[in-house]
Amino acid sequence: MPGMRLVAIALVAWLGMPLSCGAAPPPRDWPGNLPDLVASLLPAVVNISILMQQPRAGGSVAQGAEEMSRPIKEFGSGFLIDPSGYIVTNRHVVAAAYEVTVTLADGHPYPASVLSTNERPDLALLKIEAGRALPTVPWGDSGALRIGQTVIAIGNPLGLSSTVTVGVVSALNRDLNETMIDDFIQTDAAINHGNSGGPLFNLAGEVIGVNSALFTPDAANRGSAGLGLAIPSEDASFVVDQMRRYGHLRAGFVGLRLQQTSPAIASLLGLPNTEGGIVTAVWPDGPGARADVHEGDVVLQFGDRHTTDVRALLRAMGTTLPGTSAPMVVWRDGHTRTVTVAVASWPKEEGMYDPAGPPAMPDRGRRMTSPDLGLHMVALTDQLRSDHKLAPDQGGVLVLGVEANSAAADVGVSPGDLILSVQSTPVSSPDDVLRGLAALREQGREAGLLLLRSRDRPHWEVVPLKGS
Repeated sequence: MPGMRLVAIALVAWLGMPLSCGAAPPPRDWPGNLPDLVASLLPAVVNISILMQQPRAGGSVAQGAEEMSRPIKEFGSGFLIDPSGYIVTNRHVVAAAYEVTVTLADGHPYPASVLSTNERPDLALLKIEAGRALPTVPWGDSGALRIGQTVIAIGNPLGLSSTVTVGVVSALNRDLNETMIDDFIQTDAAINHGNSGGPLFNLAGEVIGVNSALFTPDAANRGSAGLGLAIPSEDASFVVDQMRRYGHLRAGFVGLRLQQTSPAIASLLGLPNTEGGIVTAVWPDGPGARADVHEGDVVLQFGDRHTTDVRALLRAMGTTLPGTSAPMVVWRDGHTRTVTVAVASWPKEEGMYDPAGPPAMPDRGRRMTSPDLGLHMVALTDQLRSDHKLAPDQGGVLVLGVEANSAAADVGVSPGDLILSVQSTPVSSPDDVLRGLAALREQGREAGLLLLRSRDRPHWEVVPLKGS
C-alpha cells in the first residue's frame, strides 16, 4: 500500500502435524479443525482496492482539467465488524485514494465511503451499502496473548484475495520508535504488501490484531521475511469505537511530556524499577499543571491500569475520555503521592500534534463531467498509425488526452489507448464513440463497456455513465 511500512512472515509447519508423545499440549483455544475455522472467518474478510493519482514532480497531483497519467491501483485488506457494512482497515491503505472499492469474499464489489481515519494508531473506518446483513468477526482480547500462541492472518497480499497464513506470536509490545505509543504484536505469520488492514486472529476466531507493517531485508522486493507487526485489538477496538461514536478519536490530553525512566534515572531518584515516565515538560495551565505536576516528577501510574513503560502510560492517558477525571500516582522527593487529573480534549493549536493526522483522501478539485467521459479523441489517419506503430489497417479511435478527475480517468484510460468499440459496436471516429455512449444513456444504462487497446493488449473496461 502507499506509504506502507515494510514487514514479513513464515508458515509454521507443525500446525498440521499430529501431536506425538511428550509433545506440548495444544493451546486451550485449539479449534480441532483449522480448515473449518478458516472457512467461518473468510466471509468477513474483505479486499480493498484504491485508485490514486500519480504525483507530479514536487508531490502535487493533477487538479481540475489538467491531464493526468494512468491512475495507480493499490490493494489492501480489511474486515467487517458490523452487519450493516462497517469495515476496519489501516489509514495508510486509503489515505491517498480518490476512489475506494471493497470486494467481499463472494466476489461482489461495492464502493466504500471513508468515514474516519486516524494516523496514530494507523486505522480507518469504512462503510459499504450492500443491502443485506453481512458476516462479521468479533474483537478478541489482545491483553491475553502469550508469546508462542498460534495466530492466523487473512488478507489480500499482492492482490491475491483471501490468502491465509499461520504463525505464532513472536513478541509483544514491540516498539518501532515511530510514535510514543507503539505497542505492536510481532508475528511470523506471513504478511506481505496488501495484507495491511487485515485481521490477525486467535484460534477462537477473534480479531486480536490489525496487520499493519512488515520488515524485510530487501525494501525493493517488499517480501515477507517473518517479521510482521499488528496493532493490538485493545488499542484498535477503542479507536474504532470512538470513530463510530464521534467521527474521530477523542484523545485525552493531560499536558505532560514524558520520557522513559532509565535504570540510571531510577537509581538516582531512588525508584525501585523503571516502570514510570519522568516529566520533561508541563503545558502551561494544562491538566497536569493544574494538578501540581512538575518537571522531574515521575508518573508511576495513570488511572487504574498497571503500566510497564512510558508508552503504556501515554496510551492510558490518550484513551481516557476528555471531561473525565483520573487518579495519577507521582513520585517526587522519594515519596509517592496521588493527584487527580481532569483530562482535557486534545488542543487544536498550531504546531500541536493531532493523533488523527492530516486529512486523508486529498481534494482532487472540480469533478469533470461531460458526455465524452473526459476523453480527447481523434480518428486514426495513416500518419497517426505510422507515428504510433500501428498496422495499416488498424481500426478504432485514438485517445489523445484524458481529463483529470473524470470518468475515463477513474477506469484508467490513458493517452495513446485505442477505443475499438462501444459495447459490441466498432467505432472509427469520436462521433461514433459519443453516439454509442448517448444510446446507452437513452436506454437508462448507468454503465457501459468500452473495448480498449492499451500497450498492444485489448481489454474491456466498464465506464460509468451516470453523472458523467
